[in-house]
Amino acid sequence: MIKPKNKHIKYVGILMLSCSMLMLGYFVPKHNFSQQIGFFAVGLAGLWMFRRGDFSNIFLIGLLLRLTLIASIPLLSDDYIRFLWDGYLTSEGINPFNFKPSELQFLAQENDFANSLFVNLTSKNSYSTYTPVNQWIFYFSASTHSILGGIVSLRIILIGFEIATYFVLKQILQRYQINEKKLIFYWLNPLVILELTGNLNTEGIFLFFLITALLSLSKIQDIKGGLLLSLSFCSNILSVIFLPLILLKGGKYRWHKLLLGFLTFSIFVFFPFLDLNNLYDYYQNLIESFQNESFNASLFAIKDWFNFQILGFEGSQVYEQILFLCSVFIIVTISWRFRYRNRKVLFTGLTLIISTFFFLSPSVYPSYVIIPLALSLFTHLTFPLIWSGLVFLSYSYYDNSIPTILKSSLLFTEYIVVFVFLYRDLKLSFKK
Repeated sequence: MIKPKNKHIKYVGILMLSCSMLMLGYFVPKHNFSQQIGFFAVGLAGLWMFRRGDFSNIFLIGLLLRLTLIASIPLLSDDYIRFLWDGYLTSEGINPFNFKPSELQFLAQENDFANSLFVNLTSKNSYSTYTPVNQWIFYFSASTHSILGGIVSLRIILIGFEIATYFVLKQILQRYQINEKKLIFYWLNPLVILELTGNLNTEGIFLFFLITALLSLSKIQDIKGGLLLSLSFCSNILSVIFLPLILLKGGKYRWHKLLLGFLTFSIFVFFPFLDLNNLYDYYQNLIESFQNESFNASLFAIKDWFNFQILGFEGSQVYEQILFLCSVFIIVTISWRFRYRNRKVLFTGLTLIISTFFFLSPSVYPSYVIIPLALSLFTHLTFPLIWSGLVFLSYSYYDNSIPTILKSSLLFTEYIVVFVFLYRDLKLSFKK
């Protein structure tokens, strides 16, 4: 029986989360950081209310919160325009990897839908770097030949992936006898709802395939796990950084089955989009898109603050190489350290691997933090949850009325707090 006090707490939490999502999804502009952070804080407070209340109907509540955003035009991201543009190109039989939008301007003169997309594109001189699984989803969404119709179609698909993710997360929690209440921190997290459903970011697709692959591998279903891991790679190439730990964990008796499923299916999915003659160009486009813009970086941001030079080279060039090598070294070390740990502790290694990559990367958009957050549900790690509450401070960079020194201070505060909790988590790990 639900205590009256807990019921009241639950209703207040629902009200606060609903208010937060509706305002951030429909009304608060991208360049008004004070309102953004205010309503996001209201959402976090609503999440905290659920932590203190009961656990009943959590799935239905989270689903309804997502459905309230079904017709909203994303206010914090315009990536959906590029999604629909790529989908339109595919429907016209044009490989979106081979042409910049500026090279296909004639399409905008021939079709009203293409024109409405083209005029709103912010990256007309950039090649597409979105992976094949996403491209097919963009294709189905663009088949509506309407921006609003495409948004709604894409959002329905993404909500479908989120629903599937919820049940896979629940199944893993049950498998390892972990308190199911931890699902609240993902399913009702305002960052997750806003970034995946509201802003139409595709990390939710990648996450579903990744955790489903990990569930299959935990059941010694190696070929199936390899196929699902391939789909996660074809949704987001970040999946490749998990391979060293997964292969080491599998050992010599399992890795060949996993690789058979992973490599075979990856080639099959990428084949319709990639021309072998343009394979190197695709790789270069991917690297450039990741390095061209620095956003919400932690250690990478030091080069912007100090603008130093080393041995006659631009500091940024040397710094990128140093951080990349550090990232590789730490990821390999973590993979080696966790290779013989039990399957449950494997999630700790995966969380630390993806977090290390982001800590040393030039761009860490809020939606990226959802990945370590989901993986951390099966661990004792708390820093990803703290990070999911603080990463919204990065949106201060879109508000031109905020002084640069204040933006840097907010970024500094975000990572100091996250690193303090990371240190605490690691300290507890070494004691076990």
